[in-house]
Amino acid sequence: MTRDQPAIEVTVTRKGVLATGRAPKDEKLTLAEGARTGDLLEACGIDPGGCIIVINGAVMVRGSELHDGDRVQLHPAQAGG
Repeated sequence: MTRDQPAIEVTVTRKGVLATGRAPKDEKLTLAEGARTGDLLEACGIDPGGCIIVINGAVMVRGSELHDGDRVQLHPAQAGG
């Protein structure tokens, strides 16, 4: 992102094992305007296949666009049986 490029700020909360060793759990990230969930996961260093993305309380599909002020929760993907 360049200095003159419009930006958005989102609040990210990592849950479960994605939060291990991190404090505080909420973090503010500045991304380029038009950023999508994949850009956010890349900025956080998280494997896209390893988490569920919740934006403003709604589970989102990968590739969803982010907007200024969004609250994002990243939950680890789990399987059981």
